[in-house]
Amino acid sequence: MMLDSFAWMEYFMGTEKGEKVREIVESDTILYASPVILAEIYSKSQRVDGSGKERVGFILNRCVVVELDDEIGVEAGRIHAEMKSRVRDFGMIDALIIASARKRGLKILTGDKHFEHFENVVML
Repeated sequence: MMLDSFAWMEYFMGTEKGEKVREIVESDTILYASPVILAEIYSKSQRVDGSGKERVGFILNRCVVVELDDEIGVEAGRIHAEMKSRVRDFGMIDALIIASARKRGLKILTGDKHFEHFENVVML
């Protein structure tokens, strides 16, 4: 399973949704992360409370990182082009996360509404 930035931030903030994420993080489930998730978590955490390095370190210790490659790049571009025509604010980072998860056959755990129409997504 891949936890996206939304799920990780809920976890780190200790919210009600974060408690659901905690159960998964503390389980034996193999978790995956995309480098773009690391970038989002670092940036948001630094801006909020300066904890970017610690939070990214935690994710790196808990997750297998899915490296970006040409297949993921092209698939993300295809997803982005298709979704952008339907969802005006659909971002390339979301497309990269979806493409990364698809390449590994992973489900994505999130609460981000941009993901709700994809098959491999579990909404918080």
